[in-house]
Amino acid sequence: MKFIPRKLNLAILTALSASLPVTASAIELTPIEVQEDAEKAKQSTVYKEDLLQSGNTETGASLRRISGVGASRMGGHGLDIFVRGQKQSQLNILIDGAKIEGGCPNRMDPPTSYAEISSVDEIKVIKGVNSVTYGTGGSGGTVLFERKAPKFEDGKAYKGELNLGTSSNGLTQDISANVSAGGDKGYIVLQAAKKSADNYEDGNGNEINSSYKTRQGHIDLGWTPNKNHELRVSVENSLTEDALFEGAMMDSPKSDGTTTRLRYQGHNISEQITGLKLDVYNADVDHVMDNYSLRNSPNNDMKNVTDVTSKGAKLQATTALADTKIDFGVQYEAVEKLANLQTAMGMTAWYMWPDVEASTKSIFAEATKPLSDKQKIIVGLRYDQYSASEDLSNTATDMNKKAIGVYKGTYANFDGDTDVDQNGFNGLIRFENQLDNDMQFFAGLSRTHRFADATELYINRGAQNGAGTINFSWVGNPDLKPEQHNQFDIGVNGKGKNHRWEVSAFYDSVNNYILRDVGGAQSTNKLKAPMGGLADRRTVYLNKDATISGIEASANWMLSSKIDLSANVSFNNGRNESDDRNLSNLSPVNGNIDALYTESDWGIGTRLNFNADQNNVNKEFGELKTPGWSTMDVYGNYQVNKTFKISAGVDNLFDKAYENYLNRVDITSGSTYKIAEPGRVIWAKLNASF
Repeated sequence: MKFIPRKLNLAILTALSASLPVTASAIELTPIEVQEDAEKAKQSTVYKEDLLQSGNTETGASLRRISGVGASRMGGHGLDIFVRGQKQSQLNILIDGAKIEGGCPNRMDPPTSYAEISSVDEIKVIKGVNSVTYGTGGSGGTVLFERKAPKFEDGKAYKGELNLGTSSNGLTQDISANVSAGGDKGYIVLQAAKKSADNYEDGNGNEINSSYKTRQGHIDLGWTPNKNHELRVSVENSLTEDALFEGAMMDSPKSDGTTTRLRYQGHNISEQITGLKLDVYNADVDHVMDNYSLRNSPNNDMKNVTDVTSKGAKLQATTALADTKIDFGVQYEAVEKLANLQTAMGMTAWYMWPDVEASTKSIFAEATKPLSDKQKIIVGLRYDQYSASEDLSNTATDMNKKAIGVYKGTYANFDGDTDVDQNGFNGLIRFENQLDNDMQFFAGLSRTHRFADATELYINRGAQNGAGTINFSWVGNPDLKPEQHNQFDIGVNGKGKNHRWEVSAFYDSVNNYILRDVGGAQSTNKLKAPMGGLADRRTVYLNKDATISGIEASANWMLSSKIDLSANVSFNNGRNESDDRNLSNLSPVNGNIDALYTESDWGIGTRLNFNADQNNVNKEFGELKTPGWSTMDVYGNYQVNKTFKISAGVDNLFDKAYENYLNRVDITSGSTYKIAEPGRVIWAKLNASF
């Protein structure tokens, strides 16, 4: 069941993550739903306001406070999230219905970097596959950033909120505001956010290049002729400037994304159609990165300029046959990507994305049927047709480089055909059973195809023409087959008068897993030898068979009406079965323990975060081991009156020096690295609502 937000003086943190409290009399908080495996069979609730109340509200950093969600760091902005050991296009990330693609081949700007948490009303993190309706792929999970029509008090046609924050280490200015006005027939929402961050210091006092500036804003215009219909038009812009990246050979002077959306939602359309939803969007991203404007310039000044357009449409209807609910619809997603690596003088060295176009056309249906008062079954089927092509692989750059020569010089069996035309049937069957004693059991089987993205198929960087490539090139593989994920999920949860608990596990057998690897770790029958006889550090993509598994558990105890204790733990494991070695970037045992004391208008708490040693690494790829660590946070807040609230805290109280277990790859050398996390962060915030 979906938990309904309570008055804050009765709030219980039942989150899977440790989240900072906001305590206030008679204040309703917006839930962020963290769903695992089944939409209703296993669901916990945290609060949006909790994620915002931290010394760092960068979206990726905030999301990794949710149990089972990780994020790799390259600087201070654009942390790239992982769910269930899966990443990038293995995750569906939808920002108010739009699937935005970042503009950086090296993922300085992953999709979450264009999602400002203060601008949304609800966030759902769905682990694994619990529905075929969200979109193609999503084998690791789905993250939904949702906005809803504003609701106004009787006799009051407006409302607003202002947040001001700062911290001692990193984020120095954090401002957001939201104003809405309207009535029964329509509404307008104006929202804006601004952040400025300096370089932070790690726990050893070392300065990490991580500063950035962001500005974001959106406007919603909604028409609600009656309670059954809503039509909304939205325009949003997100701009990041002067972002430094400690772990990259380049920084980003600009990442600029503009998204236009149209959404219609209808209820009780007719006797046959009980629900109807339409989403149409267009997103344009301009991304610039270079190695000279924001750092000391080397002799080989380079600049990367990209232009990315994402667009899509989805129509979904809901009907019923007897006691069976049926959701069905069609969906279209498309992306165009062009990336030019240039010298400082403007000469094109490589087409990193050689004018790529990719599209997916889908049809889906999902039925939910009760078997009894306590049992139900969900069955879903989805068909995806995927095509991808590029226009510049045979075109020489200003420096006489052709991508087609690089593909041929890298992959032994490549025949020169870069067009991709693939399809896949996806299925889901899930059983849910309400047991006695307030316990619930669920089990599910799913089959999901995930098609190779523009980078995996066509990336071309730092390579030569001819029979081979230099040893540090980064080369896509146009012959990649789609991943086929065959997942089994199982879990049980329960609750009592003063406690709640849940345990779940999953096993994912993957055919044709798309492995990013170094050439030297692969057999010569797959790759051609590099030129020069040097160590083969080429970054390549190959299909393998793999398995991924994991377990997650959480519990919450209300020790008294004022004291709340919560804990969670998760663990993932993954193997490349074809080569009999570990997969990269799988989480060790990790979690947190949170203790909270609340009064009617104030609260204090403490949180212990921990990660065990990560020694099960992909040593052939060069993945680095990570020592275990633990950090302590303390926090508190006070509701001054109905309008004003102040919050403050210290993250990493004891100034621990540590690194996240996730590795990044240096695209110039193919080697892996990690960036130290921030040391002690003292932060404070002021919230005003009217």
